[in-house]
Amino acid sequence: MPGQNVGILGPYGNGLTGNDADRMSNDGGKVVTQLHGQYYEQCARNRVYTGVSASGGIALLVPATAGGHPTLWNPSDSGRNLSIIKLSLSWVSGNNAPGAVEWASVANTGASIATGAAILTGTRVAPVGMVGGGLDNKGVWIPTTNTFTAAPVFLRPAGISLFTGIGTTAVAPFVLRADYDGDFVIAPGAAVCVCFQTTTTTALFQVEVVWEEVAA
Repeated sequence: MPGQNVGILGPYGNGLTGNDADRMSNDGGKVVTQLHGQYYEQCARNRVYTGVSASGGIALLVPATAGGHPTLWNPSDSGRNLSIIKLSLSWVSGNNAPGAVEWASVANTGASIATGAAILTGTRVAPVGMVGGGLDNKGVWIPTTNTFTAAPVFLRPAGISLFTGIGTTAVAPFVLRADYDGDFVIAPGAAVCVCFQTTTTTALFQVEVVWEEVAA
């Protein structure tokens, strides 16, 4: 009917919606609010997650079949697309060598980690959603321990580069962060890895990847 405004999709009666019949989403659109910050709504609905490496930091590797790459995997049966929001690195220790941080990809992963699969081994680490809240993630975060049948393939620049820096004198005033705005999406059955372009870094970094899960 022309002029009829229909809404209400998604969670209701949980303190998120009140009696506003104009909300929608999940994924029918509308909502359109940043009252609590850009990603508050999706965080509160268990759709935004953060994967991090260990506090002590890790080296970044060139794409290879082994060694341990920070990897975000979307199993083929997830039913969701993973839209990457942010990549950030925090320098922990060691000497920097110049080069580019990059994303590499693994295709046709299937739905399991197993012998003969694209991802042979991988130690999963639970991501963080709303702190203290439950998890409903379908994306799998494998930050350091993993192996592949074939080496991940260069996909795109991360938008972050390293420069020559000596760990004993470094003061780390630099920002190592890349933000994405819906232009970096992982379909079911694919994975992406944070890698370094030239060689394995001698410096160690804390790695953070933030993503949103959207119905496929």
